[in-house]
Amino acid sequence: MSDAGRRRAGTIAWVLLVLASMAMIGYGIWRAGWHIWLPVPADQEQVWIGNRFIFAGCALSITSAVWSGARENRLWVTICVGLPGALVGWATLDNPYDLKRYVAAVVAYPMALGGVAEVIRVRGRRQTN
Repeated sequence: MSDAGRRRAGTIAWVLLVLASMAMIGYGIWRAGWHIWLPVPADQEQVWIGNRFIFAGCALSITSAVWSGARENRLWVTICVGLPGALVGWATLDNPYDLKRYVAAVVAYPMALGGVAEVIRVRGRRQTN
């Protein structure tokens, strides 16, 4: 396989990692829901399960940011793909029953998708900062 083919395969794998992290975070947020008051114990268990998905997605998001840096993507792309993990993870750690994680996702998801779009636009070629 040529160097360009390996680079293209790496780009596809990286894009899939970013999208998988966003899907896991989104599913975790949907599963956890949000509550004004402390939920009943049955609902608390659903929140804990959702939080596990959120934290797994956040780990994938941070991993994709590290991989983005290793792939020599532009700095803003690396920061943007790591934002869902950092912002949603922080909001979930701060208060697992609050609405902040929704706001963090609404802010971070478009930025992460913008970073993915930039990498797709340049077709996975090496980028200059």
